[in-house]
Amino acid sequence: MNSEEIKGKFIIGFDTICDGNQTSGNDENGQPHIYDSEADARVELFGDAIAGLEGTTDDYFEENELDKEKVLAEMTVIFEGGDADKMKTYLSENPSCNYYDEFIEKAEDFIVGRKAILTTEGVMIEGTKLTDNE
Repeated sequence: MNSEEIKGKFIIGFDTICDGNQTSGNDENGQPHIYDSEADARVELFGDAIAGLEGTTDDYFEENELDKEKVLAEMTVIFEGGDADKMKTYLSENPSCNYYDEFIEKAEDFIVGRKAILTTEGVMIEGTKLTDNE
């Protein structure tokens, strides 16, 4: 991807202990899904959260002290309303409802595999920007 293709666009990512930051999905060409606006990415992230919660066990809800029916009903109403700001607010107030712990970042700033590694010389950041393969 080149920097002009992703300028002003957004990506959904998640963090893993072993592999660092990863994109939440790829298109048919193996390229990360890029969203034209933060709102578009927020709607996708919120939908992912609902799907994750619908598919999880009741143990997750008990561990996080959540009422499954109430949470899914609230989130479905917000999702169907399509208001990305309400989605952002809901997940900010209820972080355990962001089932996959996804986050939104500007595509031009996203670093695949970003990890902070502590060395004797200090902290080293590892990873590859999306535009490094231009």
